[in-house]
Amino acid sequence: MIDVLKTDTVSLDEENNALVIIDQTRLPNEVVLLSLKRQEEIRDAIYQLKVRGAPAIGVAAAFGLYLASLELSSENHEAFFDGLEHARLYLAGARPTAVNLFWALNRMYETA
Repeated sequence: MIDVLKTDTVSLDEENNALVIIDQTRLPNEVVLLSLKRQEEIRDAIYQLKVRGAPAIGVAAAFGLYLASLELSSENHEAFFDGLEHARLYLAGARPTAVNLFWALNRMYETA
């Protein structure tokens, strides 16, 4: 059984290159951890409110952009940033009015 009080709502599983979230849509009856690796899964989790709360949405988006960067070729600088921009816009489309989502994505993009 998962101890909710000792589990992060959103975390990064670096060993498996995955975003791990508590599926908020299953609470309070069940505690289900989701391991998300693909951009589609992360965007869907944000869109469907499997991640809830402005800070958690921002963190999930930032980790999502980080995971997207791992899939991009770093040999061609321009192609890398084009791919990163595409991932940033794709994730941002999940919640167009979420201020923390945009803040986190923009901050991550600017540090790349």
